[in-house]
Amino acid sequence: MAGQPINKKRLQAFLKRLSELLKRPGVIFLLGGSSLTWLDVKQDSIDVDLALAEDEADPIPILDAIAGAGDFIEVIRPQELLPLPEGYADRMEMAARFGSLTVYLFDPYSIALTKLARSVAKDTLDVSQMLQAGLIDCATLQHHFDSVLTRYQRRVTRGDWEDLKRKFEAFHNQYCS
Repeated sequence: MAGQPINKKRLQAFLKRLSELLKRPGVIFLLGGSSLTWLDVKQDSIDVDLALAEDEADPIPILDAIAGAGDFIEVIRPQELLPLPEGYADRMEMAARFGSLTVYLFDPYSIALTKLARSVAKDTLDVSQMLQAGLIDCATLQHHFDSVLTRYQRRVTRGDWEDLKRKFEAFHNQYCS
């Protein structure tokens, strides 16, 4: 699968393989394009972005299984990219079970804000598709952005948070006004 786009069928095959390699129950969260591909909001993704459960006591077995399942996987700690919006855990939904592996879709507002922070053309398109699909709405996105920005300002330089604010405002003005 390396080098090939990851469509929903390939994503399901990866998750099935991961569950076969994992010798105990496990939980993962699909992020970014992987989550949007699962939901059929986009056709494919360049890789599989995922996160482990924050309370995972022993991540080594699941990380070993992930490494054995393919070389197109990126394990991310979402809270290291941006502060997570309030109530993010309540907006995560179970996607499927593959054997003893439970797969959740990460909070769509966290995904949208992370994509807007990076703000390359494909990410902006992804967030606009999230709006069109009804996964997010502009008013709630604005609310979560304001909350995240306040906490982000404490972690980074003024130039960094001003850049994030400029990117968000450009998106908001184009798609939400």
